[in-house]
Amino acid sequence: MLDYLHRVQTTQDKFIKPLIPLTLLTLAASGCSLLGEKAEAYELVTGDGASALCTNGDDLWFFDQDAAIVGPHFSLALLCHHAGAAIPEALAAAEGLGELPEAAGDVEWLVNQFALAPELVAESQVDPDDPAALESEAVGLAAWIEAGEERIELDAVPAPGAHLAVAVPEGEDAVLWVEEDGRAQGLSLRSGERVDPVAAYYDGRTLGPVMGDEFGYEEVAVANGDNAWRLTCGSSFVESDRSAWRPEEGWAEPGTVFLDVRFNWCSYADAALRWNLDESALTVQAGGEPVAATAWSAEELPDTDGTMRYTAVFAVPEDAAGATLVFTPVGDLENLDGGDGYAFVDTPAATERELVF
Repeated sequence: MLDYLHRVQTTQDKFIKPLIPLTLLTLAASGCSLLGEKAEAYELVTGDGASALCTNGDDLWFFDQDAAIVGPHFSLALLCHHAGAAIPEALAAAEGLGELPEAAGDVEWLVNQFALAPELVAESQVDPDDPAALESEAVGLAAWIEAGEERIELDAVPAPGAHLAVAVPEGEDAVLWVEEDGRAQGLSLRSGERVDPVAAYYDGRTLGPVMGDEFGYEEVAVANGDNAWRLTCGSSFVESDRSAWRPEEGWAEPGTVFLDVRFNWCSYADAALRWNLDESALTVQAGGEPVAATAWSAEELPDTDGTMRYTAVFAVPEDAAGATLVFTPVGDLENLDGGDGYAFVDTPAATERELVF
């Protein structure tokens, strides 16, 4: 028989790990067994699971209610849901649920199981189960439940397949909050509604890579007084993605998202000339005036005879359905022999490329 424990404050663990199984929490310590007990408000039990406790079409199925929240390093969706004074037979086999007492009068259990494979995908590619990897991105994760005036701390974000049951006064909501890097989002454990969500995660626009048409220029005349060349250069690829959070910057400003644009640009090491681009080479227009990059970096790709990879980061409106890249390949035409630098005979015209999110 389970020991009947009472809610105590727990130390927050900022890394994702399985919830402590079979933990029943309430307001003060007691050594009574569950037999004959009535659950009072704000008691909580949690457990892990490796299989679904409900199936599509039965009364507990909740997966199609869009009850989900996601962040840079976590994703949660409600799979099964029950609200009532007693635990239904279909849930009684789950770890810790079968021995729960019936709720006291005017109190009911909110029972939820989390999906084993949520549809929403976390932004970051860092493994959320690797504390060292999380620490490399300086990420803090915390989770708790708010019900009435009570705040019940959790040791971790619920794991896939985990379940929890919280007793609340009839009709009262309980909200699971997950805070990451200082920004919290909530998920109602009664209705599945999101509370204070990060809008960019749920607007239907992709946060994944979007490919654009490459940039290309032919027979661009350059000279330095001693030599003249006609250069032909293409980007070979243009890739971008939207993000609400970046390891370097943290969360985007309210109402905006980050737009990362990556592209290659050729060099002419065999002609002792490097075609370096500067930050003014690329701007973005998304529903307003063109904006300049907030961050710009370049690196030489290995085994490419000088091909450069450029990355530019912009802030664009979070509700923008697309963006226009405006590219003009201006910059420093470096003389690798150490003589006078090169200059364009005529400034290359701008090229526009459309992105659709």
